[in-house]
Amino acid sequence: MLVPSRFEPCGLIQLHAMRYGTVPIVASTGGLVDTVKEGFTGFQMGGFNVECEVVDPADVQAIATTVTRALGTYGTPAFTEIIGNCMAQDFSWKGPAKKWEEVLLNLGVADSEPGIDGEEIAPLAKENIATP
Repeated sequence: MLVPSRFEPCGLIQLHAMRYGTVPIVASTGGLVDTVKEGFTGFQMGGFNVECEVVDPADVQAIATTVTRALGTYGTPAFTEIIGNCMAQDFSWKGPAKKWEEVLLNLGVADSEPGIDGEEIAPLAKENIATP
């Protein structure tokens, strides 16, 4: 999946792509940098020129170079590993929610106790998610 964004505050499209085994090729901006790791879960194109009103030829070259690099790994064991890395990531709220709960419990508010620890709220939804 090619995501040549100049600006991307978060980016969910790459998260969905990775969950289903599609390797993202992204601009190095915003949340794309945080979620796509070069050669591990996808490919980074570098930052694009944001001070232009037309497409910068350097940006076009960065896209072409990165796509060529990604195609060079296609069909190799390294590419299969990248797909597995993409699908194995956990971007659910389960871990962050647990950490947030610990912070709140450490405030020492009277009668505070941990929430229910167990299965996710919607276990049947898991049936609709691809697995690595």
